Amino acid sequence: MTEHGFQRRLSAGAASTGRGRGRGPRRLGTLAWSAGLALLVLAAPAASVASPTVETIHFGGTFSQADANPCTGAPGTFTVTFKGVSHTTTNPDGTLHHTATVNGDLRFTPDDPAQPSYTGKFTAWDGQNGTRNTITLSAAFHDRLTGSDGSTIRDRGVVHMTLNANGTVTVDFDRFVLQC
Repeated sequence: MTEHGFQRRLSAGAASTGRGRGRGPRRLGTLAWSAGLALLVLAAPAASVASPTVETIHFGGTFSQADANPCTGAPGTFTVTFKGVSHTTTNPDGTLHHTATVNGDLRFTPDDPAQPSYTGKFTAWDGQNGTRNTITLSAAFHDRLTGSDGSTIRDRGVVHMTLNANGTVTVDFDRFVLQC
């Protein structure tokens, strides 16, 4: 399997900061990754692509990161094990379609053993469709963790943005919900 830097989108830090309608690291990481792809599509000359290019990448990995429980603020460590697949098609006319799905396991281990630990699952998806004049970016995620004390943490969100060729954002919204 090939490992890729999906920590930008799925890092434990991002998972724990999705409070309310904030524009936290998860959203910013998703937008930065998607916007970079958008600029490549919009800037590529038509002659540089002679036939459709299709790429599929399978990836996975594990990482740990110091962070805090998003509901209590208790410090600890998130460990994320993930796997996913990314598909990208670039056509001779410069249009692009991309989609990626990632899922895996989450574990939060508090620094203070008196605090509950949490385990759970997550799924994230993103997609882009682009032409020479515009690109539309969308992403959705959800996770659910259950604590050793029976409590739960649920986090979910949707991000959508449309950019025109000069980089102007014409549509932008996000919906994030954290339930403790």
